[in-house]
Amino acid sequence: MKRAKAIPAERPGKWSGAPEPSPDEARVDLPVARRQLAGLLLGAGAFVATGAWMLATRPDPVVAGLGLLAIAFFGLCGLVALRDLVRRGPVLSVSAYGLFDRRFSTEWIPWSALDGCHVAGGVLSVAVRPERDAALPLTHRARWIARFNRIVLHPRDPRFASLYWMPCQGVAGGGEAVAEAIARVLGGPRRRR
Repeated sequence: MKRAKAIPAERPGKWSGAPEPSPDEARVDLPVARRQLAGLLLGAGAFVATGAWMLATRPDPVVAGLGLLAIAFFGLCGLVALRDLVRRGPVLSVSAYGLFDRRFSTEWIPWSALDGCHVAGGVLSVAVRPERDAALPLTHRARWIARFNRIVLHPRDPRFASLYWMPCQGVAGGGEAVAEAIARVLGGPRRRR
């Protein structure tokens, strides 16, 4: 898998006074990975069935608790996979204007609102400028996941205060396709010197 280097998020024309590009300029749309999501849905269904079997056949409170936990967690995972599986149109769009991940935002996120982004390990990391964070059209799901990641992963590091992780799972081609789309739109990843 290719790993994209950190890409500066300056949009074309920001400092030159040129007009801001439209969301359709140099646009790359990435569709849903239906086969992968169908596999996740089947796997979640199997774990829910196993949890139900544990709950029905074992009177032990510990095993019953594990069964309930499996039903709740994998049932939720299955619902998320099902919602993404029936989605029509692209999941992620990248253009000269910015990013639009329909799972995490309701509109385009312009490059001017970002300090940078990179793809590594199947995750698109987006660093949002702190002064622009509250005004972005992010979903409750995106903000909740970001808050959870900050609490669990880096509770005391201020660099992670406005960092959002968007999984490339569910996007056709995965992280490699996302990195290629960003590189194509922005002219390729910059090399470190």
